[in-house]
Amino acid sequence: MPRNKPALILCFLLLSICAKAQIRFEKGYFISNDQVKTVCNIRNVDWDNNPSSFRYRLPGSDEVLEAALQDVSAFGIDGGNSYVRALVKVDDSSTDVNRLSNGRNPDWKEELVFLKVLVKGEATLLQYKRGEVTQFYYQKSDSLYTPLVFRRYIDGNGQTATNFGFRQQLLNDLACQGISQQDIERTNYRESDLTRFFEKFNSCKNPAAPNTRSGSRDQFNLKITPGANLTMLTTSRFTTLQNDKRKGNYLFFRGGVEAEYIASFHRNKWSVFTEPAFQYHKMPLKVTGLDVDVNFWTIEVPVGVRHYFFLSDRTKIFVNALFGWTVTEKQFGKDADERKMEVISGSGFAAGAGIATGRFSAEARYYINRDIYSSYIRVDADFTKLSLILGYKLFEK
Repeated sequence: MPRNKPALILCFLLLSICAKAQIRFEKGYFISNDQVKTVCNIRNVDWDNNPSSFRYRLPGSDEVLEAALQDVSAFGIDGGNSYVRALVKVDDSSTDVNRLSNGRNPDWKEELVFLKVLVKGEATLLQYKRGEVTQFYYQKSDSLYTPLVFRRYIDGNGQTATNFGFRQQLLNDLACQGISQQDIERTNYRESDLTRFFEKFNSCKNPAAPNTRSGSRDQFNLKITPGANLTMLTTSRFTTLQNDKRKGNYLFFRGGVEAEYIASFHRNKWSVFTEPAFQYHKMPLKVTGLDVDVNFWTIEVPVGVRHYFFLSDRTKIFVNALFGWTVTEKQFGKDADERKMEVISGSGFAAGAGIATGRFSAEARYYINRDIYSSYIRVDADFTKLSLILGYKLFEK
Protein backbone atom coordinates (compact mmCIF):
# COMPACT_ATOMS: atom_id res chain seq x y z
CA MET A 1 0.00 0.00 0.00
CA PRO A 2 1.48 3.43 -0.89
CA ARG A 3 2.67 5.38 2.10
CA ASN A 4 0.81 8.50 0.98
CA LYS A 5 -2.42 6.79 0.03
CA PRO A 6 -4.56 9.36 1.92
CA ALA A 7 -2.91 12.12 -0.08
CA LEU A 8 -3.71 10.33 -3.33
CA ILE A 9 -7.31 9.86 -2.25
CA LEU A 10 -7.60 13.54 -1.41
CA CYS A 11 -6.11 14.54 -4.77
CA PHE A 12 -8.67 12.41 -6.61
CA LEU A 13 -11.39 13.98 -4.46
CA LEU A 14 -10.26 17.49 -5.37
CA LEU A 15 -10.12 16.63 -9.06
CA SER A 16 -13.61 15.13 -9.00
CA ILE A 17 -14.96 18.20 -7.22
CA CYS A 18 -13.42 20.52 -9.79
CA ALA A 19 -14.73 18.40 -12.66
CA LYS A 20 -18.27 18.44 -11.29
CA ALA A 21 -18.33 22.17 -10.52
CA GLN A 22 -19.98 23.55 -13.63
CA ILE A 23 -20.60 27.15 -14.69
CA ARG A 24 -24.23 27.90 -13.88
CA PHE A 25 -27.06 29.72 -15.59
CA GLU A 26 -28.11 32.41 -13.12
CA LYS A 27 -31.17 34.60 -13.00
CA GLY A 28 -30.68 37.86 -14.86
CA TYR A 29 -32.04 40.08 -17.61
CA PHE A 30 -31.16 41.84 -20.83
CA ILE A 31 -32.55 44.92 -22.58
CA SER A 32 -32.93 44.89 -26.35
CA ASN A 33 -32.31 47.76 -28.76
CA ASP A 34 -35.97 48.77 -28.58
CA GLN A 35 -35.71 48.90 -24.74
CA VAL A 36 -37.68 45.70 -24.06
CA LYS A 37 -36.51 43.98 -20.89
CA THR A 38 -36.34 40.17 -20.96
CA VAL A 39 -35.96 38.15 -17.77
CA CYS A 40 -33.83 35.06 -18.38
CA ASN A 41 -31.09 32.82 -17.00
CA ILE A 42 -27.63 33.95 -18.10
CA ARG A 43 -24.62 31.66 -18.29
CA ASN A 44 -22.30 33.27 -15.77
CA VAL A 45 -18.71 32.58 -16.87
CA ASP A 46 -17.40 35.25 -14.47
CA TRP A 47 -15.83 37.29 -17.26
CA ASP A 48 -12.39 38.66 -16.57
CA ASN A 49 -12.37 40.61 -19.82
CA ASN A 50 -15.54 42.47 -20.77
CA PRO A 51 -17.68 40.16 -22.92
CA SER A 52 -18.91 40.88 -26.43
CA SER A 53 -21.75 38.35 -26.18
CA PHE A 54 -23.40 36.01 -23.67
CA ARG A 55 -25.52 32.87 -23.61
CA TYR A 56 -28.87 32.63 -21.95
CA ARG A 57 -31.98 30.49 -21.50
CA LEU A 58 -35.55 31.73 -21.35
CA PRO A 59 -37.65 30.66 -18.32
CA GLY A 60 -39.05 27.15 -18.76
CA SER A 61 -36.74 26.35 -21.69
CA ASP A 62 -33.54 24.31 -21.93
CA GLU A 63 -32.55 25.84 -25.26
CA VAL A 64 -29.35 27.88 -25.04
CA LEU A 65 -29.48 31.13 -27.03
CA GLU A 66 -26.79 33.71 -27.68
CA ALA A 67 -27.10 37.49 -27.50
CA ALA A 68 -24.54 39.63 -29.33
CA LEU A 69 -23.26 43.11 -28.59
CA GLN A 70 -25.17 44.60 -31.52
CA ASP A 71 -28.52 43.26 -30.25
CA VAL A 72 -28.41 44.16 -26.55
CA SER A 73 -28.18 47.58 -24.92
CA ALA A 74 -27.66 46.26 -21.38
CA PHE A 75 -27.67 43.03 -19.37
CA GLY A 76 -26.98 41.89 -15.85
CA ILE A 77 -27.05 39.01 -13.37
CA ASP A 78 -29.13 39.37 -10.21
CA GLY A 79 -26.79 40.03 -7.31
CA GLY A 80 -23.86 40.14 -9.72
CA ASN A 81 -22.36 42.35 -12.37
CA SER A 82 -24.26 44.43 -14.91
CA TYR A 83 -23.10 45.79 -18.28
CA VAL A 84 -24.21 48.59 -20.59
CA ARG A 85 -23.41 48.97 -24.27
CA ALA A 86 -21.64 52.16 -25.24
CA LEU A 87 -19.67 53.74 -28.05
CA VAL A 88 -16.59 54.95 -26.19
CA LYS A 89 -13.01 56.03 -26.72
CA VAL A 90 -10.49 53.27 -26.01
CA ASP A 91 -6.70 53.63 -25.74
CA ASP A 92 -5.16 50.37 -26.93
CA SER A 93 -1.55 51.43 -26.32
CA SER A 94 0.54 49.01 -24.26
CA THR A 95 1.01 49.41 -20.51
CA ASP A 96 4.09 47.17 -20.54
CA VAL A 97 7.06 49.30 -19.44
CA ASN A 98 9.14 47.69 -22.20
CA ARG A 99 6.65 48.64 -24.93
CA LEU A 100 5.41 52.11 -23.94
CA SER A 101 4.47 54.65 -26.60
CA ASN A 102 5.73 58.21 -26.92
CA GLY A 103 3.51 61.14 -26.03
CA ARG A 104 1.41 61.80 -22.93
CA ASN A 105 -1.96 61.92 -24.72
CA PRO A 106 -3.95 58.69 -25.21
CA ASP A 107 -4.33 57.21 -28.69
CA TRP A 108 -8.13 57.20 -28.75
CA LYS A 109 -10.13 54.89 -30.99
CA GLU A 110 -13.91 54.63 -30.90
CA GLU A 111 -15.26 51.16 -30.16
CA LEU A 112 -18.65 49.68 -29.39
CA VAL A 113 -18.23 47.70 -26.17
CA PHE A 114 -19.99 46.44 -23.07
CA LEU A 115 -18.93 48.52 -20.06
CA LYS A 116 -19.05 46.91 -16.62
CA VAL A 117 -20.95 49.01 -14.08
CA LEU A 118 -18.99 49.38 -10.83
CA VAL A 119 -20.90 52.11 -8.97
CA LYS A 120 -24.32 53.63 -9.64
CA GLY A 121 -25.49 56.96 -8.30
CA GLU A 122 -25.20 60.69 -8.91
CA ALA A 123 -22.09 59.71 -10.86
CA THR A 124 -21.70 56.23 -12.35
CA LEU A 125 -18.31 54.50 -12.56
CA LEU A 126 -17.72 51.91 -15.30
CA GLN A 127 -14.84 49.73 -16.42
CA TYR A 128 -13.59 48.26 -19.67
CA LYS A 129 -11.01 45.48 -19.60
CA ARG A 130 -9.46 43.57 -22.48
CA GLY A 131 -6.12 41.84 -22.14
CA GLU A 132 -3.64 44.31 -20.67
CA VAL A 133 -5.97 47.26 -21.34
CA THR A 134 -7.98 48.43 -18.33
CA GLN A 135 -9.83 51.74 -18.56
CA PHE A 136 -12.42 53.48 -16.42
CA TYR A 137 -15.29 55.74 -17.47
CA TYR A 138 -17.81 57.92 -15.68
CA GLN A 139 -21.24 59.27 -16.44
CA LYS A 140 -23.20 62.09 -14.77
CA SER A 141 -26.98 62.17 -15.25
CA ASP A 142 -27.67 61.13 -18.84
CA SER A 143 -24.45 62.47 -20.31
CA LEU A 144 -22.01 60.50 -22.44
CA TYR A 145 -19.53 58.05 -20.98
CA THR A 146 -16.29 59.97 -20.41
CA PRO A 147 -12.97 58.12 -20.17
CA LEU A 148 -10.82 58.83 -17.13
CA VAL A 149 -7.38 59.66 -18.51
CA PHE A 150 -4.40 57.65 -17.33
CA ARG A 151 -1.41 56.83 -19.49
CA ARG A 152 2.15 55.64 -19.00
CA TYR A 153 4.47 56.81 -21.77
CA ILE A 154 8.04 57.66 -22.76
CA ASP A 155 8.76 61.39 -22.48
CA GLY A 156 11.10 63.53 -24.60
CA ASN A 157 14.09 62.51 -22.47
CA GLY A 158 13.46 58.81 -22.98
CA GLN A 159 12.23 58.38 -19.40
CA THR A 160 9.08 56.64 -18.20
CA ALA A 161 6.39 59.15 -17.23
CA THR A 162 2.71 59.04 -16.24
CA ASN A 163 -0.23 61.20 -17.23
CA PHE A 164 -2.57 61.37 -14.20
CA GLY A 165 -5.17 63.38 -16.08
CA PHE A 166 -8.04 61.56 -14.33
CA ARG A 167 -7.28 63.40 -11.09
CA GLN A 168 -7.86 66.75 -12.76
CA GLN A 169 -11.12 65.36 -14.18
CA LEU A 170 -12.24 64.32 -10.70
CA LEU A 171 -11.34 67.75 -9.38
CA ASN A 172 -13.22 69.60 -12.14
CA ASP A 173 -16.26 67.38 -12.72
CA LEU A 174 -16.80 65.62 -9.38
CA ALA A 175 -16.26 68.38 -6.88
CA CYS A 176 -18.10 68.29 -3.57
CA GLN A 177 -17.58 70.08 -0.26
CA GLY A 178 -16.89 66.82 1.56
CA ILE A 179 -14.10 65.81 -0.84
CA SER A 180 -10.68 67.41 -0.42
CA GLN A 181 -7.87 67.77 -2.93
CA GLN A 182 -5.91 65.34 -0.79
CA ASP A 183 -8.65 62.73 -1.31
CA ILE A 184 -8.16 63.10 -5.06
CA GLU A 185 -4.37 62.99 -4.89
CA ARG A 186 -4.55 59.75 -2.92
CA THR A 187 -6.82 58.14 -5.51
CA ASN A 188 -4.95 55.80 -7.84
CA TYR A 189 -6.11 54.49 -11.19
CA ARG A 190 -7.44 51.18 -9.94
CA GLU A 191 -10.84 49.72 -9.20
CA SER A 192 -10.70 49.82 -5.40
CA ASP A 193 -9.59 53.47 -5.20
CA LEU A 194 -11.99 54.76 -7.83
CA THR A 195 -14.91 52.77 -6.41
CA ARG A 196 -14.25 54.28 -2.99
CA PHE A 197 -14.02 57.79 -4.47
CA PHE A 198 -17.27 57.52 -6.47
CA GLU A 199 -19.15 56.13 -3.47
CA LYS A 200 -17.89 59.04 -1.38
CA PHE A 201 -18.88 61.56 -4.07
CA ASN A 202 -22.39 60.11 -4.42
CA SER A 203 -22.91 60.16 -0.65
CA CYS A 204 -21.61 63.73 -0.50
CA LYS A 205 -23.98 64.90 -3.22
CA ASN A 206 -27.04 63.07 -1.91
CA PRO A 207 -26.63 61.50 1.55
CA ALA A 208 -30.20 60.17 1.49
CA ALA A 209 -29.76 58.23 -1.74
CA PRO A 210 -28.43 54.67 -1.51
CA ASN A 211 -25.01 54.10 -3.02
CA THR A 212 -25.22 51.09 -5.31
CA ARG A 213 -22.08 49.09 -5.95
CA SER A 214 -22.55 46.48 -8.65
CA GLY A 215 -21.25 42.96 -8.34
CA SER A 216 -19.80 41.25 -5.31
CA ARG A 217 -18.36 42.83 -2.18
CA ASP A 218 -15.43 41.77 -0.06
CA GLN A 219 -16.49 39.67 2.91
CA PHE A 220 -14.98 38.76 6.26
CA ASN A 221 -16.08 35.62 8.11
CA LEU A 222 -15.25 34.38 11.60
CA LYS A 223 -16.15 30.86 12.69
CA ILE A 224 -15.28 28.26 15.30
CA THR A 225 -13.79 25.00 13.99
CA PRO A 226 -13.89 22.00 16.32
CA GLY A 227 -13.08 18.56 14.98
CA ALA A 228 -10.90 15.48 15.20
CA ASN A 229 -7.45 14.46 13.96
CA LEU A 230 -6.57 10.97 12.81
CA THR A 231 -2.80 10.90 13.26
CA MET A 232 -0.90 8.22 11.34
CA LEU A 233 2.49 7.57 12.94
CA THR A 234 5.32 5.85 11.04
CA THR A 235 8.65 4.83 12.61
CA SER A 236 11.91 3.41 11.29
CA ARG A 237 15.28 2.14 12.49
CA PHE A 238 15.77 3.31 16.10
CA THR A 239 12.11 3.81 16.92
CA THR A 240 9.06 1.54 17.18
CA LEU A 241 5.65 1.73 18.79
CA GLN A 242 5.17 0.08 22.17
CA ASN A 243 3.73 -2.98 20.47
CA ASP A 244 6.92 -3.13 18.35
CA LYS A 245 5.03 -2.21 15.22
CA ARG A 246 6.19 0.42 12.76
CA LYS A 247 2.84 2.07 12.11
CA GLY A 248 -0.12 3.18 14.20
CA ASN A 249 -3.25 5.35 13.99
CA TYR A 250 -4.45 7.59 16.84
CA LEU A 251 -7.57 9.76 17.11
CA PHE A 252 -7.47 13.08 18.96
CA PHE A 253 -9.59 16.20 19.47
CA ARG A 254 -8.79 19.57 17.89
CA GLY A 255 -10.36 23.01 18.23
CA GLY A 256 -9.80 26.26 16.39
CA VAL A 257 -11.06 29.62 15.17
CA GLU A 258 -10.98 30.56 11.49
CA ALA A 259 -10.79 34.09 10.09
CA GLU A 260 -11.48 34.30 6.34
CA TYR A 261 -11.29 37.19 3.90
CA ILE A 262 -13.29 36.61 0.71
CA ALA A 263 -12.24 38.81 -2.21
CA SER A 264 -14.93 40.42 -4.34
CA PHE A 265 -13.40 39.49 -7.70
CA HIS A 266 -14.58 36.37 -9.54
CA ARG A 267 -17.93 36.42 -7.73
CA ASN A 268 -16.50 35.82 -4.24
CA LYS A 269 -14.96 32.53 -5.29
CA TRP A 270 -11.48 33.15 -3.85
CA SER A 271 -10.44 33.74 -0.25
CA VAL A 272 -7.47 33.72 2.08
CA PHE A 273 -7.81 32.38 5.61
CA THR A 274 -5.99 31.56 8.80
CA GLU A 275 -7.12 29.11 11.45
CA PRO A 276 -5.23 29.03 14.79
CA ALA A 277 -5.98 25.59 16.25
CA PHE A 278 -5.21 23.72 19.46
CA GLN A 279 -4.24 20.08 18.85
CA TYR A 280 -3.22 17.30 21.20
CA HIS A 281 -1.30 14.12 20.42
CA LYS A 282 -0.21 11.11 22.47
CA MET A 283 2.04 8.59 20.77
CA PRO A 284 3.48 5.51 22.51
CA LEU A 285 7.06 5.13 21.25
CA LYS A 286 9.96 2.85 22.11
CA VAL A 287 13.41 4.28 21.47
CA THR A 288 16.50 2.06 21.76
CA GLY A 289 14.85 -0.11 24.38
CA LEU A 290 13.23 2.72 26.36
CA ASP A 291 9.47 3.23 26.64
CA VAL A 292 8.70 6.83 25.72
CA ASP A 293 5.10 8.03 26.13
CA VAL A 294 5.26 11.05 23.87
CA ASN A 295 2.59 13.60 24.78
CA PHE A 296 2.50 16.98 23.13
CA TRP A 297 0.05 19.75 22.34
CA THR A 298 0.51 22.48 19.81
CA ILE A 299 -1.05 25.73 18.72
CA GLU A 300 -0.81 25.62 14.96
CA VAL A 301 -1.54 28.52 12.61
CA PRO A 302 -2.36 27.39 9.07
CA VAL A 303 -2.51 30.10 6.40
CA GLY A 304 -4.00 29.24 3.03
CA VAL A 305 -6.06 30.04 -0.03
CA ARG A 306 -9.52 28.67 -0.80
CA HIS A 307 -11.65 28.41 -3.93
CA TYR A 308 -15.43 28.03 -3.90
CA PHE A 309 -17.77 26.33 -6.38
CA PHE A 310 -21.38 27.44 -5.94
CA LEU A 311 -24.11 24.80 -6.03
CA SER A 312 -26.86 27.23 -5.00
CA ASP A 313 -27.21 30.62 -3.31
CA ARG A 314 -26.68 28.96 0.10
CA THR A 315 -24.57 25.90 -0.64
CA LYS A 316 -21.04 25.71 -2.04
CA ILE A 317 -18.18 23.27 -2.11
CA PHE A 318 -14.61 24.38 -1.70
CA VAL A 319 -11.00 23.27 -2.00
CA ASN A 320 -8.03 24.83 -0.28
CA ALA A 321 -4.27 24.61 0.07
CA LEU A 322 -2.34 25.83 3.08
CA PHE A 323 0.82 25.75 5.14
CA GLY A 324 0.61 25.15 8.88
CA TRP A 325 3.13 26.75 11.22
CA THR A 326 3.59 25.34 14.71
CA VAL A 327 3.94 28.59 16.66
CA THR A 328 3.56 27.30 20.25
CA GLU A 329 4.10 23.83 21.60
CA LYS A 330 4.36 22.06 24.93
CA GLN A 331 5.91 18.70 24.34
CA PHE A 332 7.33 16.23 26.77
CA GLY A 333 8.01 12.55 27.11
CA LYS A 334 8.89 10.10 29.84
CA ASP A 335 11.62 7.49 29.69
CA ALA A 336 12.36 4.65 32.09
CA ASP A 337 14.17 7.01 34.48
CA GLU A 338 11.19 9.40 34.60
CA ARG A 339 13.26 12.14 32.96
CA LYS A 340 11.41 14.77 30.98
CA MET A 341 12.42 14.72 27.34
CA GLU A 342 11.64 17.38 24.77
CA VAL A 343 9.97 16.11 21.61
CA ILE A 344 9.47 18.51 18.70
CA SER A 345 7.17 18.30 15.68
CA GLY A 346 7.62 20.22 12.45
CA SER A 347 5.40 22.42 10.28
CA GLY A 348 4.07 21.38 6.88
CA PHE A 349 1.72 21.69 3.93
CA ALA A 350 -1.88 20.53 3.73
CA ALA A 351 -4.82 20.39 1.32
CA GLY A 352 -8.53 20.09 1.99
CA ALA A 353 -12.00 19.93 0.51
CA GLY A 354 -15.40 20.53 2.02
CA ILE A 355 -18.93 21.89 1.80
CA ALA A 356 -20.54 24.97 3.32
CA THR A 357 -24.22 25.78 3.65
CA GLY A 358 -25.59 28.71 5.61
CA ARG A 359 -23.59 29.05 8.82
CA PHE A 360 -22.32 25.47 8.82
CA SER A 361 -19.39 23.82 7.06
CA ALA A 362 -17.50 20.54 7.06
CA GLU A 363 -14.02 19.89 5.70
CA ALA A 364 -11.63 16.97 5.29
CA ARG A 365 -8.00 18.14 5.40
CA TYR A 366 -4.82 16.12 4.89
CA TYR A 367 -1.41 17.14 6.23
CA ILE A 368 1.66 15.66 4.58
CA ASN A 369 4.55 14.01 6.47
CA ARG A 370 6.04 15.80 9.46
CA ASP A 371 9.09 14.82 11.45
CA ILE A 372 9.21 14.11 15.17
CA TYR A 373 12.58 14.47 16.80
CA SER A 374 14.13 14.83 20.24
CA SER A 375 17.09 16.80 21.55
CA TYR A 376 18.05 13.95 23.89
CA ILE A 377 17.87 10.74 21.92
CA ARG A 378 17.58 9.65 18.31
CA VAL A 379 13.93 9.47 17.16
CA ASP A 380 13.21 8.24 13.65
CA ALA A 381 9.50 8.91 13.34
CA ASP A 382 7.16 11.07 11.34
CA PHE A 383 3.43 11.45 11.11
CA THR A 384 0.71 12.48 8.72
CA LYS A 385 -2.66 13.77 9.77
CA LEU A 386 -6.20 13.60 8.42
CA SER A 387 -8.50 16.16 10.02
CA LEU A 388 -12.27 16.35 10.02
CA ILE A 389 -13.17 19.97 10.72
CA LEU A 390 -16.66 21.22 11.48
CA GLY A 391 -17.35 24.93 11.26
CA TYR A 392 -19.98 27.30 12.62
CA LYS A 393 -19.97 30.89 11.37
CA LEU A 394 -20.20 33.38 14.22
CA PHE A 395 -20.61 36.40 11.98
CA GLU A 396 -19.86 37.75 8.53
CA LYS A 397 -19.22 41.29 7.44
